[in-house]
Amino acid sequence: MPRRAMPGRGFATGGLAGLVSVLVVLLVAARIGRRLDEPGVWVGIAVLVTVAVLAVLGWFGFTSARVRGQVRRVERYRPGVPLVVGRPTTALTAEARSLRAGTRGLPPDCPDREHVVYAFGPDRVELWVRGDDSPRWWVTLPAPVATGTARPGSRELTALTIRDAAARLQLVPTSHEARAWPSAAHREAAVVRAQELLVR
Repeated sequence: MPRRAMPGRGFATGGLAGLVSVLVVLLVAARIGRRLDEPGVWVGIAVLVTVAVLAVLGWFGFTSARVRGQVRRVERYRPGVPLVVGRPTTALTAEARSLRAGTRGLPPDCPDREHVVYAFGPDRVELWVRGDDSPRWWVTLPAPVATGTARPGSRELTALTIRDAAARLQLVPTSHEARAWPSAAHREAAVVRAQELLVR
């Protein structure tokens, strides 16, 4: 799978954080009566902007590395099997409870921007949650596919639900290239890829 360490969104967010930091320093300086021509004000701005930008970029990098690590882990157990990254949903949590499969790593027991991996084997689709050494559960193929939406975070995303006689699996594909911060186009491509793999 191709890897991308950092999308442009990380730099845009880092720049926004830097701008906010500048405004904060300027407001504080005005409040305490400091003038912009005093060197201490500009030193404060430089330090705060640097810290803010590095913190944002560090968070984006950490999340990206975590997603790539999760994909590599599944690849070790399922070499050559097509993998798609997705977002965990409350529907997965409900199904995990129904199957007594454990809810660790699923909402609400997971941090923001958590991801799961779907492994598309020749006869089944598996759900892999971060840290697992085996699939949490799977649905046998062929299986009917229902298209809908889910809101795993602040954004409504396309959801594909499949089921067999034993289990149900809701897929919210976001990337088939191990991207932690996919654009709308990447999310759409991931949905198309998942649909193609489901009807092979």
